[in-house]
Amino acid sequence: MQKHWEAMSDEALAAAALQAEDRAFTVLVARLLPPLRAMAESYRLPGLDRDDLVQEGFLGVMSAVRHYHPGLGEFTPYALTCARNSMGSAARAALSDRHQPLRDYDPIPEDHPAGEEIQPQALVEAAEFSGELHRWMQTELTDYERQVFRLFLAGYPYSEIASLLSSHSKAVDNALQRVRRKLRKFYSTHSVSA
Repeated sequence: MQKHWEAMSDEALAAAALQAEDRAFTVLVARLLPPLRAMAESYRLPGLDRDDLVQEGFLGVMSAVRHYHPGLGEFTPYALTCARNSMGSAARAALSDRHQPLRDYDPIPEDHPAGEEIQPQALVEAAEFSGELHRWMQTELTDYERQVFRLFLAGYPYSEIASLLSSHSKAVDNALQRVRRKLRKFYSTHSVSA
């Protein structure tokens, strides 16, 4: 059965995939994966991972399968155009002001390489640090900043945070900027010793 799918044209695979033939979609994606990876490599933007862009490309291919009809010409160029548009939208979104905090983050260094056992003392120190951070948040952040920060950490986008707090996206962004500045100051004076 595998040779049956492999021998089909991209257009026939797209039609089969539209009819919920999983194997047809798998073969189609396998054929398109090299150009999708090459397309993703062309984007060099902070906060934008190549694998994430490839996934966006897959979403574009799925959209192409849903909307393709023979009058559009060959399937592959159409699918790759849809994939390029999806990647471009992801790139624009990553560069938007909404994602500024993600681009400006300072990575937390990993004190313990993978495979190295964490000592109990390090766990105690990390717990103490966590407690200090929680106390600091209660005393140094305003109620609004705390609420915004918690919702942001929970994965809510700016617009939803603003809606939940009856505020504006700009106010949310400003609050997160203040939290980030305060966090930098906190981290410069506190640390978890390993």
